[in-house]
Amino acid sequence: MKNNLCLSLGMQLDTSLAEQLVLLKNAGFDAFAFDREKHGTSDLAHELIKKGEKLGLYCEYIHAPFYGMDDIFHDDSGELSDIMLGDLYATIDDCHSFGVKYAVLHAIIGMDNHNPTELGLDRLGDVIDYAVKKNINLAFENTEGEEYLEAIFNRYGNLENVGFCFDSGHELCYNHGNDMLGRFGKNLMVTHLNDNVGVTGDELTFYDDAHLLPFDGIADWQGIAKRMHTCGYDGTLSFEVISKGRPTRTENDIYKKLTDEEYVNLAYSKAVKFRELFNSCK
Repeated sequence: MKNNLCLSLGMQLDTSLAEQLVLLKNAGFDAFAFDREKHGTSDLAHELIKKGEKLGLYCEYIHAPFYGMDDIFHDDSGELSDIMLGDLYATIDDCHSFGVKYAVLHAIIGMDNHNPTELGLDRLGDVIDYAVKKNINLAFENTEGEEYLEAIFNRYGNLENVGFCFDSGHELCYNHGNDMLGRFGKNLMVTHLNDNVGVTGDELTFYDDAHLLPFDGIADWQGIAKRMHTCGYDGTLSFEVISKGRPTRTENDIYKKLTDEEYVNLAYSKAVKFRELFNSCK
């Protein structure tokens, strides 16, 4: 089986999202992903999904906003958590309305958050129940605060619509190289494949999450391919990368001279290279 290849829209490119779909199609990608945190509205998502369908591209997942995931766990009043929960419900509604199978959610946000609460798990339980009614799968991503992801899977990991979104770059920096696939891979549902150079200072920061193209950082891609195969994953290979990088950082400067088209074409060649590694494990 040929694993389809997906690229998340945005990438800090100058080309519009609609024009990026054309670049993806011309490069050879099969699918794209839409991010509500970065790009907002349901109308835009619908517009892009319809345009993608005309081009022969499908939407693999919609990424839910994540700015207030800590409020779900730690806002006792419910005022802030209700705003975040509303965005999660809206993401599920979009997936249902537009025929997208997966919604990707962060388990938490914030480097200092390490104490998941029963209140937060109960609130997420309502979201999961809603997703079941809408026949949508929720893929929770490894970010900082691994304790939250572990608590979610301890409570809900046996449910068919609850799965894992493996972010290879987050594993390198936010998770300090710990084997996230070994811990949560039995629930593997979606991938965010990207690279970086690990933790670069005395303290972990958002800036370490460079989202380089595969093979441009220090990730062990042969090892990632083997571990994904061991998990039994055989779905779409999705890549979440950015071209310009974080403020004050230079890792992504290797893409500076590339046009948007050249960058997407390079992303496709790297995606194909990883697919070949992954298929060699079968």
